[in-house]
Amino acid sequence: MKKEIGVYVHIPFCKRKCYYCDFVSYPDKENFMEEYVDALLKEIQNSDLRQYKVKTVYIGGGTPSILNSKLIGKILEKIKKYTVQDAEITIEINPGTVNEEKLKDYISFGINRLSIGLQSTNNKLLKQIGRIHNYKEFLDVYNLARNVGFKNINVDLILGLPGQTLRILLNSLNKVIELNPEHISIYSLILEEGTKLFQMVEEEKLKMIDEDLERKMYWETKKVLEEAGYIHYEISNFAKPRL
Repeated sequence: MKKEIGVYVHIPFCKRKCYYCDFVSYPDKENFMEEYVDALLKEIQNSDLRQYKVKTVYIGGGTPSILNSKLIGKILEKIKKYTVQDAEITIEINPGTVNEEKLKDYISFGINRLSIGLQSTNNKLLKQIGRIHNYKEFLDVYNLARNVGFKNINVDLILGLPGQTLRILLNSLNKVIELNPEHISIYSLILEEGTKLFQMVEEEKLKMIDEDLERKMYWETKKVLEEAGYIHYEISNFAKPRL
């Protein structure tokens, strides 16, 4: 019997690198996208995936949704021959990089779960950390995704941002809860050396929040989400129970 596994596909391109980001990602490299995908297809072809049953596929980055959707389709066409029938297939998207046509393409490729990078509903904080979108643009994308048929959506948030108060965080949480996504991920900010945010803190342009406040944010987040019916199954992840 073949072992069930999950597959992660990394797309290292983005429109603009967020100030806190330490992942392998590159802005302004559009001319390499097709070449990268061609190399990725060869790697999948030469892999030992045939020995396994792929139960989950996660396309992350970077910003995978910056790619032409046809390239995403090519990747999944290669992988799907190894997936189980009810495989969960997720793609990370950011507001400002998708439209209705792309989202419909994703569904046609078999993608059945979206992970949307929001990070905060506070526009000042979003600008401060280098996000390319505002809260309204996130809402537009979220509602568009629902309208085209996505029934499984994750929303990403961050706690511990410079200038973030407990009130600002809880406001973001409550706004997201009102949208009723199936999953919410909320990560504690890690200040990584070499990032623009690290430099801004070093130069005292921004100040990290107090550790006691960050801990309080975490426990309040857990309380609020659990009271809203989300199951805390992993340190940064909360999910609605499956019916």
